[in-house]
Amino acid sequence: MDFYIFKNGVISATGLEKDALHIYVGISVYLLSLILMRPIFKKYSVRAFIALIMVTAIALLGEYLDNRHTITELGISDLGPAEIKASIHDLINTCLLSYILYGFTVWTKIFQSINTVKPMIKRQKKTDYS
Repeated sequence: MDFYIFKNGVISATGLEKDALHIYVGISVYLLSLILMRPIFKKYSVRAFIALIMVTAIALLGEYLDNRHTITELGISDLGPAEIKASIHDLINTCLLSYILYGFTVWTKIFQSINTVKPMIKRQKKTDYS
């Protein structure tokens, strides 16, 4: 099955524009990677960084598959400015939101809990029992 036919089938089945599909694929790969790597990597920052690498790899693979016909016949040097511009646009659409979420979660405290857990009752010190 050709990737172009598959991609157009997904676009027609979902009713989404091509740009929106790139955004959904990028954020889905990022979140799914975070969930699936949770048992492997306990530290969130490591998991998030590896998820970014996976999103970028999937985006690059998608752009290669989009331009495979031109690359295999003429070589990568014969890609025109229009194809390169479209590929960069698609890469940004696929990766940008994942990179923004990574930045917010790792470098800010926006998604961190602001309340500390406090016990319902105060426990007496062991020395208080006479």
